[in-house]
Amino acid sequence: MTGIRTAALVSTALMTLVIAQPAFAQARPADPEPAPANPPEAGPVTVTSDDVNADIVVTGSRVRGAAPVGSTVISLGREDAVAGGAVTTDRLIKQIPQVFDLGVSENSRGQSGGNGNVTYGNSVNLRGIGPYATLILVDGHRVVNNSRAVDPSIIPTLGLERVEVIADGASAIYGSDAVAGVVNLIPRRSLDGVEASTRYGTADDFHEWQAGIAVGHKWSQGQLMVAFEHTYRSALSGNDRNYFRSNQTAFGGNDYSVTRCSPGTITAGGTSYAIPTGGVTQATAGALVAGTSNRCDDITNQDLFPEQTYDSANMTFTQDLGSRVTVFADGFYSYRKFLRTGADSTATLTVPQTNAFFVRPAGFTGSSYTIGYNFRDILARNMNPGRAENWQISPGVRVKLFGDFQFEGIYSYGRSNDQSNTFTGLTAANLNAALASNNPATAFDPYGLGRTSTATLQSINNSVFLAPTLSRFTGYEARLNGSLFALPGGDVKLAAGYEGQEIKVNLGNARGQIGTPIVYRHFDRRVDSIYGELLVPIFGSANAIPGFQRLEFDAAVRYDKYSDSGNTTNPKFGVNWSPLKRLVLRGSYGTSFRAPLITQIYGNSNSLFTQTYQNPSGPPIVGVALSGPNLNLGPETATTWSLGADWDVVPRLKLSATYFNVNYRNQVDAYLSDLAILSREAQFTGTGIILRGADAAARVAQLIASGVGVVGVPPSPVTLFVDGRNNNLGKSQTEGVDFTANYTLPTANLGTFLLNANGTYLTRYEVSVTPAGTPVDRRNTIFFPLKFKARGSLAWDFDPIRVQATITHVGGYTNNAITPNETVKSYNPVDFSIAWKLGGRDASGILGGLTLGAEVRNAFDIDPPYVNLAPSGNGSGGYDASAASPIGREIAVSLRAQF
Repeated sequence: MTGIRTAALVSTALMTLVIAQPAFAQARPADPEPAPANPPEAGPVTVTSDDVNADIVVTGSRVRGAAPVGSTVISLGREDAVAGGAVTTDRLIKQIPQVFDLGVSENSRGQSGGNGNVTYGNSVNLRGIGPYATLILVDGHRVVNNSRAVDPSIIPTLGLERVEVIADGASAIYGSDAVAGVVNLIPRRSLDGVEASTRYGTADDFHEWQAGIAVGHKWSQGQLMVAFEHTYRSALSGNDRNYFRSNQTAFGGNDYSVTRCSPGTITAGGTSYAIPTGGVTQATAGALVAGTSNRCDDITNQDLFPEQTYDSANMTFTQDLGSRVTVFADGFYSYRKFLRTGADSTATLTVPQTNAFFVRPAGFTGSSYTIGYNFRDILARNMNPGRAENWQISPGVRVKLFGDFQFEGIYSYGRSNDQSNTFTGLTAANLNAALASNNPATAFDPYGLGRTSTATLQSINNSVFLAPTLSRFTGYEARLNGSLFALPGGDVKLAAGYEGQEIKVNLGNARGQIGTPIVYRHFDRRVDSIYGELLVPIFGSANAIPGFQRLEFDAAVRYDKYSDSGNTTNPKFGVNWSPLKRLVLRGSYGTSFRAPLITQIYGNSNSLFTQTYQNPSGPPIVGVALSGPNLNLGPETATTWSLGADWDVVPRLKLSATYFNVNYRNQVDAYLSDLAILSREAQFTGTGIILRGADAAARVAQLIASGVGVVGVPPSPVTLFVDGRNNNLGKSQTEGVDFTANYTLPTANLGTFLLNANGTYLTRYEVSVTPAGTPVDRRNTIFFPLKFKARGSLAWDFDPIRVQATITHVGGYTNNAITPNETVKSYNPVDFSIAWKLGGRDASGILGGLTLGAEVRNAFDIDPPYVNLAPSGNGSGGYDASAASPIGREIAVSLRAQF
């Protein structure tokens, strides 16, 4: 370990020394960065061994100069980001149909493992298997995160060369998290000049804009690139979309209106009384009519997604020191802040007869009753500001040894600082005291006449919730790569190495009245790993025979030792067989794992949250959920295998298909923010996850008596309890087919036509929420992966003009959160874009290097398919935020300058 750290520090010192030299003044540029040959397709392309330069390492393999054996790599280049109007790297990646917008997402965080996403970040969920089951790398190495997930938008699109995605288990190569696959963000090293861009997009009640610049310089022995982007996205309020409503009868759905209104509804002795507009006093108690109630919409004031501002930058550096030693580095800095308007504060108030403003309905003789109440008219809006700051630097050294063997040493250090704050909220103790007060100066008036004093309102709205997370990541890598010996089919290649990780997390929490200090808890994790990979070519170009143009095997194994989660060994085997020159048949088998997040094991201290749950058999139910740590969590494990084929049918037509199978066990899941959990209540029988009636009331009373804090005001009585803590209960079986097709048609006089189609079809997605539970097919059910997703593009490149049309298909599915079940229609938005090089084909003249672009996203302004679903504080309602966008038609213009 000491030797590795020393090597890393020496490489850093060498890099600093080289920067101080006048290398930048050298005129002759370095050769372009070797990269997979990626023709100007109209979308994602697959990478095969024929596309790989001998000097690079492709995602999915540690062997230099080889594509992964048995697995396929999908590549998205810079032109895909420009043509698709991707203002962030996350939105670029989500152009791939294999990526599902389930779980960790800025617009939906209540289901599929997204409940810990308190900063409204984004992550990648390959095939819908889980938001933490996909490993995100930068230039092949791990990066710091908030102990939850990596947001790919830490890298600006201007500083990105390409994205490589391998949708196959890869823990034998990379370790934890690579269950569904790996996403590798490869930064630019080939830029020699300046590229600047700006873009502005607008839709109904929404707008976004972006400006950025990338500067690169190459010299005979190295390069330097620095990029920066600023992106702003406005919030979108639920008030601005007519389908986000509680009363959905106009769309053929249910009326989910509630009685927690302003004015409210009294329930006394089992009889309801609507408080009339203008309020009520004891003198006008005759205006209370038995059997009436006020119904309203208590949630449409909230934002469907928050206002966000991104500032992201990255850099790369390379310098040769003679013919054998190269020092290099990459780094990034990202600062994202958000502001979200939450739903109205509501509560079911228990009003005793001691209340100074108490009104007794005619005939009622009890000592107290309840009022369903909304505080929107007397308290400030609930605002949730926060930020996410990440940075990392990764210097390294590469040394050419004997033969073609190379050694690499890489040192990485990064920090993450996340904040999610709620500065105003109901303080239950103060509210109950004000409801019981017989003094008009200190009592709370729930009868709609506004007689509550300012001081009392301030004491009621005096609760804060602060949740900072500070993370530090230190990584050490030592890699050895080269050819062992030659076979008739080619060189037998070896890759081996060591990887060490030190992760330190500080979890902060402040919950209580204003002035409550933040209490931090500190957790450490140490990971030591060794790995090896061997590539054995049996047949190759030198000894090909009919039926065996190529045959190669790859075997990899990795051992990981965790300081808090034990140890694990994971192998992977792959084979590529080419019976014909243009056809590759492949297969892979391996095991993978995911260590539980530090926040999942330790988390913040236990808390109770008052929440409104969607009810498949009636109106929404107010319940109480428990959050907190689980020290008994173990790692998730998976067995993965795949079969596939890559076929170059003719020189310009490429087809690829992969059948995949993932058996995922011991899955960690939490139900704190899953407000649709009652649609699956039967599956939790006997687990204690869901309790009803007296059992729920007793459990909540026990927790409160033990000192567990409460966010919000629990209903009286409590009739629903959900244990939202993390548990190793789940398992799933996922099977399906990925496909990609690319066709390029050049013409003599009409330019080049480019056609791309790619998609995913799930043949099986069975889930058990407990180890002994009966597997249930969840394909095409709400908040689970869809059976079919696809994306097709047609582009016409007639230099200096390029036009592209893209259609995305999101298949229909079943909404089983209601009874009877509802069939939700498919979603098929169409996008158009055009780019015009103003300087013409040769980019000459004063306008040379300038490209003007325009795009229309969702050109036909298709609304999200209607979903009969109660609005939720965590996204969705009238539509499904995990399957469709509420933005509608967006028109954007852009200008790009290259010089």
